[in-house]
Amino acid sequence: MAEFKDGLQAIAKIDAGSLRETFKRTMIMGLPDVEADQPTFFFERVVTWSDFDRDNNPWDWTAAPLTETLVAAVSPICAYEFFAPLGRQGSSYTEVGEFNPTTVVFTFTDDEFLRVKDSSFATIGPSDQKWYFRYFKPQVNLGSLGIFQAHFVATGGEGD
Repeated sequence: MAEFKDGLQAIAKIDAGSLRETFKRTMIMGLPDVEADQPTFFFERVVTWSDFDRDNNPWDWTAAPLTETLVAAVSPICAYEFFAPLGRQGSSYTEVGEFNPTTVVFTFTDDEFLRVKDSSFATIGPSDQKWYFRYFKPQVNLGSLGIFQAHFVATGGEGD
């Protein structure tokens, strides 16, 4: 919700800080008690080469990278919902049939979203199943509090 648009003020003023804390406290209620079973987000390594093509791949694959950065996994406060769609979402059609991967939608407050926005996959619970990032829904605001949702889909099986 914008506070101003075309010279008009919104009908309500929201205390974003208080509401952010309330949302986060509510999300904590839905997380597993065991911290290791809570959603964890992982990042790909970032590599810089001295001589590379426009896709940032090195011309010489035997050359050592100039820099290599590994970002530590994070376990933010979030809510999540599991979907096993029957053709409604995320289906892909191939020569051998229709595939409907399971999907997890994560919901974040704006500050927690910043911790995960460049992650490539997530895990949840004791399973080794990886959920790969697909897209973010457009941001929704309540005053200056931003709410983000990210869709991740499973590919392959356990241990993928």
